Amino acid sequence: MLGLSESALGALCALTCALSWAVIGLFVRALSASFNSITLNAARSAVGGAIILAWVLATDGLVALTAMSGTAWILLSVSVVMAVGLGDTVFFESTRMLGLARAMTVSMTYPLVAALMAAAILGEPLTPRIWLGALLTFTGVTLTVRSQPVDGARTSQFWPGVAAATLASLAWAISLILLKPTLAEVDAVRAQAVRLPVAAALLWATPWTWSAAASIGRHRAKALWLLLALGVLTAASSVLFVAGVRYAGVAVGAVLSSTSPLFAAPLGWLFLGERATPAAVLGAVVTIAGIAVLQS
Repeated sequence: MLGLSESALGALCALTCALSWAVIGLFVRALSASFNSITLNAARSAVGGAIILAWVLATDGLVALTAMSGTAWILLSVSVVMAVGLGDTVFFESTRMLGLARAMTVSMTYPLVAALMAAAILGEPLTPRIWLGALLTFTGVTLTVRSQPVDGARTSQFWPGVAAATLASLAWAISLILLKPTLAEVDAVRAQAVRLPVAAALLWATPWTWSAAASIGRHRAKALWLLLALGVLTAASSVLFVAGVRYAGVAVGAVLSSTSPLFAAPLGWLFLGERATPAAVLGAVVTIAGIAVLQS
């Protein structure tokens, strides 16, 4: 595609995923006054999953899904429960409490969490590079967390927001470890054709979404268009993330898709009026530098 190597294509996909995820966070933050986080997550997963599933069925037919092994189905399903059902939901809640850029900085530590989990569970060695990456990442997050909350985060919600963003990081890390083995068998589009509909079904089954129809009805056309745009962005970002991991590898894909805070800071300032302190901006840069060292 456009003369790009597989690794360059993967890097481009991961960067575009980071940008689209920042825009998703912006949309969710703007809609958070009207809908709860689970309803927003269920709606975007349903629309995004329907788009991807329709594409797969139209181009490859049902065999594209039935040809997967049982193990792939199980791993994809469990990974999406962790990533979308839990991780995305608590992340969206953290943006309401912390503001967009700060929540993204804390939650984007998931590559570090994944590396530490791999060391603890799989016995992978903790090399000096991993220790250096961990030090930089924790320094960046500390700078971000210690900066005074402004605009987007009330003091009473600050630490619950940090806890929610940290839980999102843990859930995404577990999902990443579960996802990687399936990518040797399943391409990016088919993987998301399974993951997003499963996530949507799970979320719509919860009692927190039962009032969604009434909420959407009250907000009418504006809400419908925003939710539709959120679903389209979800379809795009989810495929771009998996493609980044597949073509650029877990290391490069995870690092570049973790640069969302650099996009979120100006977006939050431009559209939400969230002013990030210099310490918070520096913290985001140092955090991403730490992830880069960790995955290099």
